[in-house]
Amino acid sequence: MRRIVTLALRDLRLELRGRAGLFAALFFLGVVLLILGFALGPEKDDLRRAAPGVLWVALAFAGSLLAGRAWAVEVENDTLDDLLLTPGSREWIYWGKFLFLWLLLFAVALLLLVLVAGMFYLPLEQAPGLLLTLFLGATGYAAVATFYAGLVARLATAQLILPILVFSVVVPVILAAVRATLGLVEGVPLGEVAAWWKLLAAFDLIYLTASSLLFPFVVEG
Repeated sequence: MRRIVTLALRDLRLELRGRAGLFAALFFLGVVLLILGFALGPEKDDLRRAAPGVLWVALAFAGSLLAGRAWAVEVENDTLDDLLLTPGSREWIYWGKFLFLWLLLFAVALLLLVLVAGMFYLPLEQAPGLLLTLFLGATGYAAVATFYAGLVARLATAQLILPILVFSVVVPVILAAVRATLGLVEGVPLGEVAAWWKLLAAFDLIYLTASSLLFPFVVEG
C-alpha cells in the first residue's frame, strides 16, 4: 500500500507541476461543452435531457487525453524499467497508476458536473446519487485506461492507439453511467437507478481484477 500511494502521489505532484496534460483536457472540455450547447439550442428542456449524455461523452473524451499521463513520466524519463526492477510483485505498479489516474479523472468529473449543471440545467437535487455514479464510472474508466495505457506506453503511436483500445472496452461503463444519470435527472425510482449502479460496480470489479492479474504479463512483454 505504501508503494501504491507513494507512486500515485508522486505522479500527481508531477502532473500538477507540469499542468500541460491537465490544461489540455480542461480546454478540450470547455470547447466540447460550448459546441454542444450551441448545437442543442436554447430550449431548457432539450438541454436538460441531453445533459447526462453530454456529461459522460465529454468525460470519456477528456479521459482519453488524461489516460496517457499515467505512464508519460516513465516514458519521458525512461524510468519504467526502474519500476519493473523493484523487488516483489508488479501489481502494485498498476494500482499506483490506477490511483493516480482515478484521482485526476474524478477531480475533472466533479468540475465537469458543475459546468454541465450550469450550462445544461442538470438538476443537482440528487447530488449523492450523481456523485456515486461519477465514482463508479470513473473507477471503471480508469481501470481500463490504466491497463491499456501501460500496454502501449512504449509505442510511438500510443496516443493514436490508446483511445481506440479504451473506447472499445469501456462502452458498457459509459452506457450504464449515462442511464443511471438520466434516471436521476428524470426522477425515476431509486430502485431502477440502483440496478445501473450494480451493473457499474460489477464492471468495475471485473475490470480491476482482470487488469491487475494480467498487468505483470503485459508489462513484461
